[in-house]
Amino acid sequence: MNASLILLAILVEVLLGACAGKLPETRFYQLAPATPTTEAKGDATLVLEALATDPAYDDDRIVYRTTPYRLDYYQYHRWSAAPGTMVGNYLEQAFESSGKFRSVVREASADAPAVLGGRVLAIEEIDTSKTSWRGRIVIELTLTDTKTGAVMWTEQFDESEPLAAQTPEGLAKALSTAMARIASRAAPVVADLVNQQSKLRVGANP
Repeated sequence: MNASLILLAILVEVLLGACAGKLPETRFYQLAPATPTTEAKGDATLVLEALATDPAYDDDRIVYRTTPYRLDYYQYHRWSAAPGTMVGNYLEQAFESSGKFRSVVREASADAPAVLGGRVLAIEEIDTSKTSWRGRIVIELTLTDTKTGAVMWTEQFDESEPLAAQTPEGLAKALSTAMARIASRAAPVVADLVNQQSKLRVGANP
Protein backbone atom coordinates (compact mmCIF):
# COMPACT_ATOMS: atom_id res chain seq x y z
CA MET A 1 0.00 0.00 0.00
CA ASN A 2 1.48 3.33 -1.01
CA ALA A 3 1.76 6.37 1.27
CA SER A 4 -1.31 8.08 -0.23
CA LEU A 5 -3.57 5.10 0.46
CA ILE A 6 -2.23 4.77 4.01
CA LEU A 7 -2.89 8.46 4.66
CA LEU A 8 -6.41 8.13 3.23
CA ALA A 9 -7.12 5.11 5.43
CA ILE A 10 -5.95 6.97 8.54
CA LEU A 11 -8.08 10.00 7.64
CA VAL A 12 -11.20 7.83 7.15
CA GLU A 13 -10.61 6.14 10.49
CA VAL A 14 -10.28 9.49 12.26
CA LEU A 15 -13.45 10.84 10.65
CA LEU A 16 -15.44 7.71 11.51
CA GLY A 17 -14.21 7.92 15.09
CA ALA A 18 -15.28 11.56 15.33
CA CYS A 19 -18.72 10.79 13.91
CA ALA A 20 -19.19 7.97 16.41
CA GLY A 21 -18.20 10.21 19.31
CA LYS A 22 -20.78 11.00 21.98
CA LEU A 23 -22.47 14.40 21.74
CA PRO A 24 -22.35 16.65 24.83
CA GLU A 25 -25.25 16.15 27.21
CA THR A 26 -27.90 18.87 27.07
CA ARG A 27 -28.44 20.47 30.46
CA PHE A 28 -31.40 22.54 31.63
CA TYR A 29 -31.58 25.47 34.05
CA GLN A 30 -34.30 27.46 35.80
CA LEU A 31 -34.79 30.45 38.08
CA ALA A 32 -34.71 29.72 41.80
CA PRO A 33 -38.07 30.16 43.59
CA ALA A 34 -38.74 33.38 45.45
CA THR A 35 -38.47 33.37 49.25
CA PRO A 36 -41.93 33.16 50.90
CA THR A 37 -43.02 35.88 53.30
CA THR A 38 -44.96 35.67 56.54
CA GLU A 39 -47.09 38.72 55.71
CA ALA A 40 -50.88 38.43 55.86
CA LYS A 41 -52.72 37.77 52.63
CA GLY A 42 -54.09 40.72 50.65
CA ASP A 43 -57.75 41.12 49.75
CA ALA A 44 -57.70 40.99 45.95
CA THR A 45 -57.14 38.37 43.26
CA LEU A 46 -54.67 39.09 40.46
CA VAL A 47 -54.85 37.48 37.02
CA LEU A 48 -51.41 36.90 35.52
CA GLU A 49 -51.34 36.45 31.76
CA ALA A 50 -48.69 34.54 29.84
CA LEU A 51 -45.76 36.83 29.01
CA ALA A 52 -44.67 37.39 25.43
CA THR A 53 -40.96 37.31 24.50
CA ASP A 54 -39.07 39.36 21.93
CA PRO A 55 -38.07 37.13 18.99
CA ALA A 56 -34.31 37.10 19.64
CA TYR A 57 -34.89 35.59 23.09
CA ASP A 58 -37.93 33.42 22.34
CA ASP A 59 -35.85 30.24 22.51
CA ASP A 60 -35.00 27.81 25.29
CA ARG A 61 -31.32 28.04 24.35
CA ILE A 62 -29.44 30.37 26.71
CA VAL A 63 -28.32 33.60 25.04
CA TYR A 64 -24.91 35.15 25.60
CA ARG A 65 -23.14 38.08 24.03
CA THR A 66 -19.54 39.31 23.89
CA THR A 67 -20.35 42.53 22.01
CA PRO A 68 -23.39 44.83 21.90
CA TYR A 69 -23.95 43.86 18.26
CA ARG A 70 -24.19 40.05 18.24
CA LEU A 71 -26.18 37.38 20.05
CA ASP A 72 -24.95 33.81 20.43
CA TYR A 73 -26.64 30.72 21.84
CA TYR A 74 -25.35 27.92 24.02
CA GLN A 75 -26.36 24.80 22.09
CA TYR A 76 -26.28 22.37 25.02
CA HIS A 77 -27.29 24.69 27.87
CA ARG A 78 -30.99 25.54 27.84
CA TRP A 79 -33.72 27.01 30.00
CA SER A 80 -36.21 24.53 31.43
CA ALA A 81 -38.99 26.41 29.60
CA ALA A 82 -39.32 29.24 27.10
CA PRO A 83 -38.30 32.56 28.74
CA GLY A 84 -41.82 34.02 28.75
CA THR A 85 -43.16 30.93 30.51
CA MET A 86 -40.23 30.73 32.93
CA VAL A 87 -40.41 34.41 33.95
CA GLY A 88 -44.21 34.27 34.20
CA ASN A 89 -43.98 31.25 36.49
CA TYR A 90 -41.43 33.07 38.64
CA LEU A 91 -43.68 36.13 38.97
CA GLU A 92 -46.69 33.97 39.83
CA GLN A 93 -44.80 32.24 42.61
CA ALA A 94 -43.16 35.48 43.83
CA PHE A 95 -46.43 37.41 43.94
CA GLU A 96 -48.19 34.54 45.71
CA SER A 97 -45.34 34.35 48.22
CA SER A 98 -45.38 38.12 48.81
CA GLY A 99 -48.53 37.95 50.92
CA LYS A 100 -49.95 40.98 49.11
CA PHE A 101 -52.68 39.14 47.16
CA ARG A 102 -55.48 36.82 48.15
CA SER A 103 -54.51 34.70 45.17
CA VAL A 104 -52.69 34.87 41.84
CA VAL A 105 -54.39 32.96 39.02
CA ARG A 106 -53.51 32.33 35.38
CA GLU A 107 -57.03 32.32 33.93
CA ALA A 108 -59.68 35.06 33.83
CA SER A 109 -61.60 35.34 37.08
CA ALA A 110 -64.84 37.23 37.67
CA ASP A 111 -63.65 38.53 41.04
CA ALA A 112 -60.27 39.72 39.75
CA PRO A 113 -60.24 43.51 39.19
CA ALA A 114 -57.06 43.59 37.12
CA VAL A 115 -54.85 41.49 34.87
CA LEU A 116 -51.06 41.68 34.68
CA GLY A 117 -49.31 40.96 31.40
CA GLY A 118 -46.13 41.97 29.65
CA ARG A 119 -43.14 40.70 27.76
CA VAL A 120 -39.55 39.64 28.20
CA LEU A 121 -37.36 42.06 26.26
CA ALA A 122 -34.01 40.44 27.12
CA ILE A 123 -32.64 37.56 29.18
CA GLU A 124 -28.95 36.98 28.61
CA GLU A 125 -25.38 36.56 29.76
CA ILE A 126 -23.13 39.51 28.94
CA ASP A 127 -19.39 38.81 28.83
CA THR A 128 -17.65 42.17 29.13
CA SER A 129 -14.17 40.66 29.52
CA LYS A 130 -12.43 37.35 30.26
CA THR A 131 -12.99 37.93 33.98
CA SER A 132 -16.21 39.95 34.08
CA TRP A 133 -19.65 38.52 33.31
CA ARG A 134 -23.17 39.50 34.30
CA GLY A 135 -26.71 38.33 33.84
CA ARG A 136 -29.21 40.82 32.47
CA ILE A 137 -32.99 40.64 32.29
CA VAL A 138 -35.37 43.26 30.93
CA ILE A 139 -39.12 42.86 31.28
CA GLU A 140 -42.07 45.16 30.69
CA LEU A 141 -45.16 44.70 32.86
CA THR A 142 -48.60 46.18 32.20
CA LEU A 143 -51.62 46.12 34.50
CA THR A 144 -55.06 46.55 32.92
CA ASP A 145 -58.63 46.75 34.17
CA THR A 146 -60.35 43.42 33.52
CA LYS A 147 -63.66 45.07 32.62
CA THR A 148 -62.61 48.03 30.49
CA GLY A 149 -59.14 47.03 29.32
CA ALA A 150 -57.81 50.43 30.38
CA VAL A 151 -54.13 50.50 31.28
CA MET A 152 -53.73 51.13 35.00
CA TRP A 153 -49.93 50.93 35.17
CA THR A 154 -46.96 49.98 33.04
CA GLU A 155 -43.24 49.89 33.79
CA GLN A 156 -40.06 48.51 32.28
CA PHE A 157 -37.54 46.82 34.57
CA ASP A 158 -33.89 46.43 33.56
CA GLU A 159 -31.77 44.53 36.10
CA SER A 160 -28.22 43.14 35.96
CA GLU A 161 -26.31 40.95 38.40
CA PRO A 162 -22.64 39.87 38.31
CA LEU A 163 -21.84 36.20 37.83
CA ALA A 164 -19.62 34.59 40.44
CA ALA A 165 -18.51 32.10 37.77
CA GLN A 166 -18.99 32.02 34.00
CA THR A 167 -21.26 29.00 33.97
CA PRO A 168 -24.91 28.54 33.00
CA GLU A 169 -25.69 27.71 36.62
CA GLY A 170 -23.95 30.93 37.67
CA LEU A 171 -26.13 32.79 35.16
CA ALA A 172 -29.32 31.19 36.49
CA LYS A 173 -28.34 32.21 40.03
CA ALA A 174 -27.57 35.80 38.98
CA LEU A 175 -30.83 36.14 37.04
CA SER A 176 -32.77 34.72 40.00
CA THR A 177 -31.32 37.50 42.15
CA ALA A 178 -32.22 40.09 39.50
CA MET A 179 -35.77 38.74 39.20
CA ALA A 180 -36.19 38.87 42.98
CA ARG A 181 -35.44 42.60 42.86
CA ILE A 182 -37.95 43.11 40.05
CA ALA A 183 -40.66 41.19 41.90
CA SER A 184 -40.02 43.05 45.15
CA ARG A 185 -40.42 46.38 43.35
CA ALA A 186 -43.44 45.40 41.25
CA ALA A 187 -45.52 43.48 43.80
CA PRO A 188 -46.32 46.41 46.18
CA VAL A 189 -47.28 48.72 43.29
CA VAL A 190 -49.46 46.11 41.61
CA ALA A 191 -51.05 45.10 44.92
CA ASP A 192 -51.97 48.69 45.82
CA LEU A 193 -53.58 49.28 42.44
CA VAL A 194 -55.43 45.96 42.45
CA ASN A 195 -56.76 46.51 45.97
CA GLN A 196 -57.85 50.07 45.12
CA GLN A 197 -59.67 48.81 42.04
CA SER A 198 -61.31 46.05 44.04
CA LYS A 199 -62.61 48.54 46.63
CA LEU A 200 -63.95 50.80 43.87
CA ARG A 201 -65.92 47.89 42.46
CA VAL A 202 -67.31 46.96 45.85
CA GLY A 203 -68.34 50.60 46.39
CA ALA A 204 -70.01 50.72 42.97
CA ASN A 205 -71.94 47.51 43.70
CA PRO A 206 -73.09 47.67 47.33
